[in-house]
Amino acid sequence: MREEILAGFAAAVLLICIPMAAARNAGLSAAEETTQPAGESAPWTEEETAAETTQSPASAEAGFDETFSLPVLQDGKVVSMDLHTYLVGTLLAEMPTSFAPEALKAQAVACRTYTLRQYRSRKHGSAAVCTDSACCQGWKSPESWDPEGVEKAEQAVADTDGDVAVYDGALIDATFFSCSGGKTEAAVAVWGSDLPYLQSVESPGEEAAAHYEDSVSVSPESFCSTLQQADPQADFSGDMNQWVGQITYTEGNGVATAVLGGRVFTGVQLRRLFHLNSTQFTISVTDYITFCTKGFGHRVGMSQYGADAMARQGNTYVQILQWYYQGAKVKKLLRFTSEQLSFAES
Repeated sequence: MREEILAGFAAAVLLICIPMAAARNAGLSAAEETTQPAGESAPWTEEETAAETTQSPASAEAGFDETFSLPVLQDGKVVSMDLHTYLVGTLLAEMPTSFAPEALKAQAVACRTYTLRQYRSRKHGSAAVCTDSACCQGWKSPESWDPEGVEKAEQAVADTDGDVAVYDGALIDATFFSCSGGKTEAAVAVWGSDLPYLQSVESPGEEAAAHYEDSVSVSPESFCSTLQQADPQADFSGDMNQWVGQITYTEGNGVATAVLGGRVFTGVQLRRLFHLNSTQFTISVTDYITFCTKGFGHRVGMSQYGADAMARQGNTYVQILQWYYQGAKVKKLLRFTSEQLSFAES
């Protein structure tokens, strides 16, 4: 199916300009820097919640999401809400509702999978997730929902009720981001963990993304001081045209390593040090040192603009998810607890 999807997907490049909206982490998508080491959790006051109960199979009247009670850390307090409400708020925060319906569905499944995986890890103690996009996923409260977009978000969540992405019977680490610059990155290249479903894949059709290409220029003084703070042995005493040495690349076209001032820096490290949009960049030296980037985000997992491009080419949300999460399957949950999960028969 890989060849058939990619052939159809790459047949045409989108000509539709899609506005970038509601992005997290100054434009990064929600699971952006989260499921892998995400940084410090926001301070919060833990409140006791009711003892965990088994989530029952969905009834004929209510779906899985509406019957699943999710403890959420919001404004320093643990509040309980049904999974459907949480996912609608997350979808509104994470993806423009101008995106194609199948892309919105793919995002809903990724968010649901991420949420339930976090439910099991409980890094927030009695809360499964928080509403801080820098830590977990972005979220908008019902009071702030846009009337024009909420219907689309509600539909995407309802149409995928209970659907999750799994690999070998376990919930995947459903990372996602804004755009890849044409090719996603493997998890091992960014976080050092080689996951079979988070591999590098082609992702054409992203050119409409607001930050498909960008550049950052720094003065020679700033360039040197920033790198010497990270590695005091970096030497920039010679001709500045000789400061940049060998650069190696990952399978996903990101910078693996770069020799700067005679010292080796990783692409992930340089992205952080110079606040670059991605690790896919080139370095040029004139009066300034300029990083030209392609893509926006960590580039591991599902590209949101790539998902929209695939959807507009006629791919379903299941095909989109199975493309970006290689080897994963989309399953409908019947039962889920911290210890057990069961799926409907395919």
